[in-house]
Amino acid sequence: MKKVFSIIVFLTVVFSVYGQSGNTVSLDTAISNAALHIQDRLSQGTNIIVYQFQSQDPRLSDYVLKELFNKLVNYRKFTVLDRTAQDVIDAEFDFQFRRSAGMISDDSLASLTKRIGAGAIVTGSLEQAGNEFRFRIRVIGTETTIAIVSYVSSVNKNDKRIKALTKTEPNTGEKIGTGALNSLLGLGSYIERDFAGGLTVTAGYAIAGGLIVVEATLLDWDSPIVGIPATAGLAVSGLTLMYGFVRPFAYHRSLRVASVMENIQPRIVLISNEYTGNSNLGFNMTYTVRF
Repeated sequence: MKKVFSIIVFLTVVFSVYGQSGNTVSLDTAISNAALHIQDRLSQGTNIIVYQFQSQDPRLSDYVLKELFNKLVNYRKFTVLDRTAQDVIDAEFDFQFRRSAGMISDDSLASLTKRIGAGAIVTGSLEQAGNEFRFRIRVIGTETTIAIVSYVSSVNKNDKRIKALTKTEPNTGEKIGTGALNSLLGLGSYIERDFAGGLTVTAGYAIAGGLIVVEATLLDWDSPIVGIPATAGLAVSGLTLMYGFVRPFAYHRSLRVASVMENIQPRIVLISNEYTGNSNLGFNMTYTVRF
């Protein structure tokens, strides 16, 4: 009897935990549900502005604002004021300092946005609550300064989107470790999920190894280009080694610098000698600029 009772208690706990975890959704699902909630409850043709969202990371807040903005625009039920309207508010009232200290009060937002013709303001927040995040969206009427729409949802604490947007930058020691591991065919970058960097390092070492193999197996000592493939291979290997070490610092420090590095294309080409007319192997590095 005790055994049966213990099993019942165990199953009750398991299903209780399962039911609680099943109530959480992904961040993207929460945003979509919030947008639908707003669509169902706001009047057709309302002028709205998606203004502020508070979270643990500015990148996460910016992502939610942009996603919510796009979904509300695509419903074609409202007139959604764009970023220009938000810039007008920030420029006229110089709210950058106050926003850095926290959320602007509802009354202040209502009085400000009413000037630019908004009938409602969309605000929200994402806060950690135990083993989950609480995702909240409110719509405040500029005439009444009270919440006319409210949406709350529980977001999974292990949500991949949140983790990606709030990922902290590795410290110097971690970057050095990644650079050292890159000497093993780009392993460090692969571990960091920087696949572009990892593939570049792998390709560099593959080209270097191929050139050395060509020198060792296909060329005779009396060949006119003997020594050139091996020299080029060592040069490519050295450049790849430096690239692999620098890559973690550039990639995590600045995405712009990383994009520059990704556009660098090392390759082996035939270079014509202007005096003899002979073509020899040479190392060439190019950079592609796209407009």
